[in-house]
Amino acid sequence: MPLKTTPDENQFNAPGGLEKGLGGYHAWQSRDMKTWVHHGPVTPGFAKWTTTAEQVGGKTYIYYDFPNDQDPHLIIDEDLTDGKPGKNMGMALNDPSHGSDCAVIRDLEGKFHIIFEDWSPINARTHSWDSPLAGHAVSPNGIDKFNIVKPAVDHRTKPTGETAEYLHPHWVKEDPKRFSTNVAKYQVHEPEQDAYGDWASIAIGGQYYLFCDFHPANDKIRIGWFTSSSINEPFEFCGEIGRGHPDPDIGFAEGKFYMITQTAHDYVSSGPWVEKVETRVGVDTDNNGKIDQWTDWKELKEKL
Repeated sequence: MPLKTTPDENQFNAPGGLEKGLGGYHAWQSRDMKTWVHHGPVTPGFAKWTTTAEQVGGKTYIYYDFPNDQDPHLIIDEDLTDGKPGKNMGMALNDPSHGSDCAVIRDLEGKFHIIFEDWSPINARTHSWDSPLAGHAVSPNGIDKFNIVKPAVDHRTKPTGETAEYLHPHWVKEDPKRFSTNVAKYQVHEPEQDAYGDWASIAIGGQYYLFCDFHPANDKIRIGWFTSSSINEPFEFCGEIGRGHPDPDIGFAEGKFYMITQTAHDYVSSGPWVEKVETRVGVDTDNNGKIDQWTDWKELKEKL
């Protein structure tokens, strides 16, 4: 494939990269995470709120919110290098809440799991457009037939019984056919709630991980992460990383896990990660092949 140089010595344009931009996302490729080849547009402008992508049998499933912070939609692209968007499949999940900014995980059986923001219990506008509640929907094909199941994350406090409102800046402007108002209603909760969102996901064997915005109730935003050994069970909060509004994404390349954020800092880890393990050491004192003495169990923690 012929490449053309650019003013940046680490960036090159493939033929697809010379196609006119459409106001959406573009495809980039690298063999070392340092030198990058630009392959051009993969989504049109209306799909600019792309949240995640998944490789499925040689095709790329690109999920986007339309309008911003609403229902997950899908584009299927069979060639990321041609500089042209794939087929727009339309709405994948008719999310009953506001929020989306979803992640997609495939389980060991091949099912698709969407983890999405659910803004019903919080004024998302004053909490970095995040929420204590993360919805969870499952589909056999990732295209449609998503069934909403119990939440992946639920850190809601106590509902007061009151309903309040706030405004979102994009809904009517971007999709006036479906949205006649920018008003969002929510159920007031007390005390003040932690909020999570802009979900990113990765599965390592049978262990599942979520990375996200983490806006604590009384502090500034940073990265948070969760894990679960079962995609069908609630995720456990593991900790926080860095500072700033991250909108993180997570991927694997060259034997390392890379977390990319919109702050000044990205992160690299050898992974995989668990919050804690318990361990003890046994000693065979007489060389008969049996443990004679054990230490006490101790809790060890691994940090990113």
